[in-house]
Amino acid sequence: MRGIKTTTLTIAFAMLVMVVLWLLGTQSAQAAKPEGFDQLSERVQSRWDEGEQLLDLDWEDLIPEGFRADAVLDQYDPEKIALLTDDDPLILEIMEKLQKAYQSAPVLGVIDSMPVRLGGYIVPIEVTPEGITEFLLVPYFGACIHTPPPPSNQIVFVKTDTPVQESELYNAVWVSGRLSVETENTDLATAGYTLYSEHIVPIEY
Repeated sequence: MRGIKTTTLTIAFAMLVMVVLWLLGTQSAQAAKPEGFDQLSERVQSRWDEGEQLLDLDWEDLIPEGFRADAVLDQYDPEKIALLTDDDPLILEIMEKLQKAYQSAPVLGVIDSMPVRLGGYIVPIEVTPEGITEFLLVPYFGACIHTPPPPSNQIVFVKTDTPVQESELYNAVWVSGRLSVETENTDLATAGYTLYSEHIVPIEY
């Protein structure tokens, strides 16, 4: 009987140790979340990847709540605008306002310095014989080249120590690293964010 009791106590002790270790592991994982994490919206918090210890972001997550880059159009009568020609002074005025709104789109300040992963397309900025070392990450193919640039909070300037091969220009990629709310002005567009890349891989569909 004594042997049975000893075995039971041993099993109970082992289970207690496992529970304690699990609780400590949970607390450690929670503590590992970056500063300011609890200030993010629940939508963005839900994208935290425990395994990778980073925020798995969508492009909409980079837009402050309530912001619309085309809000300036609310000042005008859409039916009147539809009748104007491309060279009409009012059209030129509207386009200028839209351009300013796109270039100065607000960023999500609380996300500064957080580890993130974001998928998008590469628009090269700095190309060396080894490959691309600086580029714009944009949400859709052709942005900033074949189409006007999206709002600056939808453009990320990426710096990488591991050059990306030009063959990747036609593929969507995952870029992981530390995100900064540092603005970068380039000849192609203004980027509202800067990402110091640690890992770049193709997106496999």
